[in-house]
Amino acid sequence: MVRVAPLLPTFGRGEVSPLMFGRNDIEPYSSCLKACRNMIVRPYGLVSRVIGTEYIANAKGKAKFLRFVFSPKDSYMIECGAGYFRFFHNGAPIYKDNAVYEIENNFTEADLETIQYVQIDDIIKIVYQRDGTKDNIPKELIRKAADDWEFRDVSFVCTPYLTENLTETTIKASAKTGNITLTASADLFNDGHIGAFFWIGSATTVDGVNKQGFVKITAVTNAKTASATVQWDLSTTEATKVWGEGAWSKYRGFPSVIGLLDGRLYYARTPTQPRNVYASKPYKYEDFTPSVSNESGAGVDIELATNIDGDGSDIKWIVGTSFLLAGTYGSEFVVKGSGDNGIDSATVPSARARSNWGSENIQPATIGSQVYFIQRTGKKVRRFEYDYYLDSYKAVDVSIYSEHLLESPIKDVCYQKNPDSIMWCLREDGKLAALTVEIDQNVQAWSLVDYGDDIVESIETIPSYNGLHDEVYLIVKRNINGSVVRHIERMQDPVTPENVINCWYVRGGMRFSAFEQTEDNILTLSDKTGDITITAEKDVFADKHFSRRIRAVNSNFEILGQATITEVIDAKTVKAKVNKEFTTTTFAGGCWGVSVNTVSGFEHLNGRTIQILADGCIQADKTVASGSFNLGLDAWVVLAGLGYTSFMTTMNIEEGAMNGTAVGKRKRINEMSVRVWRSLGGRVSRDLKNLEEMSFRKPNVPMGTARPLMDGVIDNIRYNQGWTVEADITIEQSRPLPLNVLAIAPIVNEVDK
Repeated sequence: MVRVAPLLPTFGRGEVSPLMFGRNDIEPYSSCLKACRNMIVRPYGLVSRVIGTEYIANAKGKAKFLRFVFSPKDSYMIECGAGYFRFFHNGAPIYKDNAVYEIENNFTEADLETIQYVQIDDIIKIVYQRDGTKDNIPKELIRKAADDWEFRDVSFVCTPYLTENLTETTIKASAKTGNITLTASADLFNDGHIGAFFWIGSATTVDGVNKQGFVKITAVTNAKTASATVQWDLSTTEATKVWGEGAWSKYRGFPSVIGLLDGRLYYARTPTQPRNVYASKPYKYEDFTPSVSNESGAGVDIELATNIDGDGSDIKWIVGTSFLLAGTYGSEFVVKGSGDNGIDSATVPSARARSNWGSENIQPATIGSQVYFIQRTGKKVRRFEYDYYLDSYKAVDVSIYSEHLLESPIKDVCYQKNPDSIMWCLREDGKLAALTVEIDQNVQAWSLVDYGDDIVESIETIPSYNGLHDEVYLIVKRNINGSVVRHIERMQDPVTPENVINCWYVRGGMRFSAFEQTEDNILTLSDKTGDITITAEKDVFADKHFSRRIRAVNSNFEILGQATITEVIDAKTVKAKVNKEFTTTTFAGGCWGVSVNTVSGFEHLNGRTIQILADGCIQADKTVASGSFNLGLDAWVVLAGLGYTSFMTTMNIEEGAMNGTAVGKRKRINEMSVRVWRSLGGRVSRDLKNLEEMSFRKPNVPMGTARPLMDGVIDNIRYNQGWTVEADITIEQSRPLPLNVLAIAPIVNEVDK
């Protein structure tokens, strides 16, 4: 028998596929996990319980999030539903005239799945896909004030054009300027051309500027006759075969892909030109006027060449990095100007396929300088990067170790930059696959966040109001008392706070603080101990407060005194008996509060069983009825919401054999130590059955008070699970408390065969 004590000091590879369980030959094997559920791997290598969510409001219907970020204090999450927008700032809806502020849009529910967008200053540019009707005119959502937004069609100065007319059809203009009539020699016009641009004849010079003369169609009389307004003087009123039709119209369709790079706005993919990318003039985002004689600063039209495999599939996304990258259903392209210069109309740009994995219609995440895109079928994530050793681009599969976590295809992604670099992948089944990325630290770790019977329908991130972390917003579909509802929620700060009272490990939760109810209300005591009279500066007391407790605290919730109310005199005055001597006789507003025994405002969870953390202590689960629930013991700070189970399972411990490998040999873990950080509670076992508590309580902590979070080693953890050929360890947390595991040190006995 061999006795070994291996150390598992990092979990920087996260959960890996069962297909990898036999690969103990690879370097990162010891830092992998069999399971990492409702937990995330932080860049430091530890595993942390995924933070809970705060309930904000009910969504009006099925919706998609759009983000608007100007600064941490000037950022908005936008609920984009079929026919409406609603706006959220700092975790609350925007109100106007005592109602939730809302404006209309023209999107259908089917449109929501195809929306792509970019933000330019106070404007969000939006595209979407309607190949059938071809009426998907690009939109812009303009922020004028927090409660004043405008949604409108983009008004283009000029669009790109199709190739020059090669038929015998001529167009004759009735005049060179103003409102004119166009007459074609053959059937040409239809109602879908209203709003479209046509160029006619040769270029003309106006006020020293040489441009191609063009018009905008305002009405169509019949197939040969249309009315138009001249946008730049025409060169002729004679019938001419020299003309070109605008590439975008309700007849040809509009772009459904969008991106930004180097001051140019890029659109791509129309039904007529599914492989074309169009660049605006620099910083003139509505003007795509092409060059006349290869002059610099004009609009650019780039067609992606068919790749070496003969793939001619449509464009799915474009994104600007050092160059413009474009993903089609079959390939990934690098688009750039002459040499390594930026794209410009003065040179012929190149667009070459650099890999041929293919993409889904999902805007990629840019992490640092690297682009992470969703491969065709939605079951792989690839990192597109330049390899200096190979002197070539490549698209690395970053999900290969954890392919099972993407068994349900990805439908959307968002990127959380702070405090940790995490790419959140929303799966079609409503679960979240989280990828923690810190390449320089060799951290590339997957985990799965599961909402049980509830389904996440949309995700997006914006900076928190204090700028210290990025908030992940979610739309969660739930069944509440037999009705389907959608909750808008946001994840709290992922970093576990120092005080257990501030922890947030419930979902769809809300937090009540009696201390926040007394802001700007000074409290005065007649004495610090004994039977005293307590007076508030403003009305606060009521008959229901008889036998309740008044507590004073500092900013760390340390108790500075406590008394039980024995008589309510009036709204400002009570008599009380001190049961913990006060440190002074005057307390500022927000530093004192009256305990509660009933909490209301939980109508969004009617009929659901919730977990409760009251003053940092766990109370018995309750079922919400009529939006409220009773506490087993009155409290001052109450967090309540839906519970969830988090757990991690290590890889098999394959160490200790005297002869060859330890695979297939009997092992037994007798005990172990676990190093934790800001943790409380947790249980251990070989699986989620027969779980045993890890003891956290210190002898000097009085019973009935919140235990402090622990930093350090929990030793002598008994792990009597018997002999097995697969020795692994599961650590679980299902209470509304934090768990951050830094390292595991088991003591293992192994018997050679």
